[in-house]
Amino acid sequence: MFDLKQLRCFVTVATELNFRRAAERLNMTQPPLTRQIQLLEHELGVQLLERTKHSVRPTTAGQVFLVDAVRLLNLAEQAATTARRASKGETGRVRVAFTGAAGHEIVPNLLAAAKRALPDIDIVVHELVSAAQIAAFAADSIDLGIMRPLGSRQKLESFLIDVEPLIVALPAGHPLAVDDRIDLASLHRQPFIMHSPDDGKYFHDRVMNLFWSAKVMPEFVQYIDQTPTILSMVRAGLGMGIVPASAQRFKFDNVVFRPIRHGDVAAEMIMAWRPDQCVPAVTALRVMAQAHFAQSGA
Repeated sequence: MFDLKQLRCFVTVATELNFRRAAERLNMTQPPLTRQIQLLEHELGVQLLERTKHSVRPTTAGQVFLVDAVRLLNLAEQAATTARRASKGETGRVRVAFTGAAGHEIVPNLLAAAKRALPDIDIVVHELVSAAQIAAFAADSIDLGIMRPLGSRQKLESFLIDVEPLIVALPAGHPLAVDDRIDLASLHRQPFIMHSPDDGKYFHDRVMNLFWSAKVMPEFVQYIDQTPTILSMVRAGLGMGIVPASAQRFKFDNVVFRPIRHGDVAAEMIMAWRPDQCVPAVTALRVMAQAHFAQSGA
C-alpha cells in the first residue's frame, strides 16, 4: 500500500508540473523524488504522470487520482491536528451530572462559559441526585458531578462551588409566618415535610443533625426526594420544610420563607471527579470550571 510520503510527492509534482521545483518544495533531490513516484505508480498499477525532457503532466488516471490524493493528505493533516488538540484537552466528550438545584443557574452558566472557552468539547449533561451520582462514578458513566457532598466509599476529589443557608418554608397562613425568623424550638411536634433518607440523604442528614442539636423533633408526615415537591406539599398546607435558600427562586404561591434564628447550617455544592480519571478533555473542563466559579464568586 502506498504511503503519505508518496502521495505528497505526487501531489507536489502534479501541481508544480516540474520535478526540479517539486523537489525544492519538498527539500529533496530529484532522483529520490522520481523514485517515490515510480513506487506509487507500481503500487497502483497505472501511469500517473507523462514525462518528457521539458515537461510533466498528469495522465487521465493521474488527474482523477490527484483529487483523492489531495483529500487524503488533508484528512491526514486534520487527524494529526485533532489528535494534538485532544492531547491538550481541547476536544473530546465529557459527561457531566448535576443535581436539580444546580440546573437553574450553575449549570447553564457553566455551559455558556465552556462554549466560549472550550468550543470543541462536547458536554453531555445528566440530571441525577447526589446519591445517584456517586453510583454513576462507580459505574464510570459520568466524568464530572455537580452535587452535594456525601460521604461514601467511592473515592472522589472535589472543589467547592457554592454555599447557601438553610431556611424554613411554611404555608403563608401559618401562625409562624408572622415571625421574621423561626426558632427551631417552635417546630417541635409540628407537621414537617422531610427530605428522603435515600435520594435526599444530604439534606435529610443535615436537617436531622439540626433538630438533634436543638433537641427538637417535628412530626414527619412525608419523606420526599426533591425540594420542589417539598414546596408543593408546603403550599398544600401539609406541613413545613427546611430547604436551601435557592429554593426561593421557585416562587410557589402560598409559600413563605424565613431564616432560622441562630441557625448557621448551610448547604454546599461541589464539583467532584474520580482521582484516577486522566482524560485530557475532562481535566480541561474541570480546570476551566474551577476558574469560572472562582471568578463568578459562587
